[in-house]
Amino acid sequence: MTVVRVAVPVLRGKRRFHYDKGRPWSVVEHAVLAALANKPCRASELATDSCLPRRLVVELLVRLMRAGWVELAHQGDGVIFCATARGKAAALQDDLPIVPKRMSRYRSFVIDQLTGTIYRARELPSLEKHVIEERSKTEAIVWIDPPERELEGDVHDIVGSLLNDDEHFIDVDAAGDRLVRRFALVTVRNKQIDGLTKRAPETLREQILKAAEAQPKTGSTVTAFQAPPPPRLDELPLPEPISASFAHDDLVLGGDAHRAIFDEFIRRARHRLIVHSTFIHPEKFDEWLPTLIEAAHRGVRIDILWGESDDKEEVNKTRRDVIVLRAKLSQRGDAEGVRLHSFSTTSHSKFLIADQGRPDRFVGVLGSCNWLSSGFHSFEASARLRDPRVLRLLAEQLVELSRGEAGYWTELTSEFQALASRIAQAPTPSGPKAQVRLVLGAAHKHFVREARDDADREIFVCSHRFGTGGRQAVIVPALAAAEARNVRTQVYYGIASGKGGARAVADASKTTFDAPLKVRPVHNPRLHAKMLGWDDDHLLVTSQNWLSADPGDIDPRREIGLYICSAGIGRIARERFLAVCST
Repeated sequence: MTVVRVAVPVLRGKRRFHYDKGRPWSVVEHAVLAALANKPCRASELATDSCLPRRLVVELLVRLMRAGWVELAHQGDGVIFCATARGKAAALQDDLPIVPKRMSRYRSFVIDQLTGTIYRARELPSLEKHVIEERSKTEAIVWIDPPERELEGDVHDIVGSLLNDDEHFIDVDAAGDRLVRRFALVTVRNKQIDGLTKRAPETLREQILKAAEAQPKTGSTVTAFQAPPPPRLDELPLPEPISASFAHDDLVLGGDAHRAIFDEFIRRARHRLIVHSTFIHPEKFDEWLPTLIEAAHRGVRIDILWGESDDKEEVNKTRRDVIVLRAKLSQRGDAEGVRLHSFSTTSHSKFLIADQGRPDRFVGVLGSCNWLSSGFHSFEASARLRDPRVLRLLAEQLVELSRGEAGYWTELTSEFQALASRIAQAPTPSGPKAQVRLVLGAAHKHFVREARDDADREIFVCSHRFGTGGRQAVIVPALAAAEARNVRTQVYYGIASGKGGARAVADASKTTFDAPLKVRPVHNPRLHAKMLGWDDDHLLVTSQNWLSADPGDIDPRREIGLYICSAGIGRIARERFLAVCST
């Protein structure tokens, strides 16, 4: 029998979580309470009437009693159960209200550095390096080298792994401490892994077995093994699309439409409004400040975040402007609810999130518009998000953006995670459906390839900038589609970007002169939209400049977009763009 220990690099962390514990009520519990609200009964009578085991009925009654909805009463021949006044009121509701218990507890977790999977600490016990080094003097141990870039895990994944189904996230204590490096010691006997949690992905199991095979038959008891780097974001399979609420009028096109929807979001927000704008321009900020302050006076908490672009000078100017604007806000006595944050999220994405109408109704907008630097004279393209499943995904990206460059969990991180948890519990609105996906960073490349391979008739591209990367990113795939199936491609851009932009435009125009692919500048109105569409039913609206930006694999939230598959959505976007824009 051969026994090899494999030291798997991990990060270990510990946080104090605050959460509400309480599982949702079942339909059966609701029916039992309704029966007791109608008339008192014995447990045996309820069991007979409901055809349920008496033991199960007693367990249901105990839980209803703990909630204060059911109480015991004595009759001459025994004990009966009856609904309290609160229980009778609860029984009339469509769903029984959850009665949670507020709890706080430290939770430890481990993140394996080969796949980024998150575990509870007891699922994957870890040891300090010096402990394993001491054991390596007498045992055959293979060390898997840690990756160059640490995988710290997303907050929502950590929360989801540590909290149970009946526990709802409220807060986590802000922590400035970094995760500590440890190693999990996994035993491999005769090429079989012992004791590894069933939640471990197959990729981790494969790498552990490969590492075990690297142990020489004789000689040193210590061996180093270099695991392959994790796959790039654009190489990973896309998540399954969501059948989400989305109507054609949720497509927001044009400058005036974006001004109107921004004004609507501010005026209709009830408690929360979040604005992420790549740039903050003082003049535009001052124009919107009275409306923002009016919303703050209604009790709306407003968070304004800003990001980053390829133009470092523009980013530095925004940073300086934000410092001045924050000082002006602090001097005012009426702008306490408007929080303009000092740090850059390092993201080029642009979106809004707010609650409107009912407290549990959230909406969002995601696309190309820089809300607090735009004059709304350009042609913009965004999508309104009404489905809580899609909004939750966007809010989870916001959680990560709030951590900043250092990756620390701040109070703002905790706030946004609680918001994401609230959005996840919101009901799904009725109405038309579409297949949608949230698209992050380098995953945008997948959709260019999909358009290249799947388009039957036409590909349509809008980009604010055309730079040196435009040819490889869009022109080459479009030419491949033209050669394979005679697919026609229309490419529209606003400005040539950088020193090589004009040359890139000229080269693209020369290359595509005889091909069914046309490259056209748009002068009126100014083009700032970023869209990729093909045929009639496919559209992706985003913050990414298709013809100049190349979001790498390091920062997946640098660009965020929404892919929509719906009957006629691509054709509608193309026709509405061509109706107002001239080349």
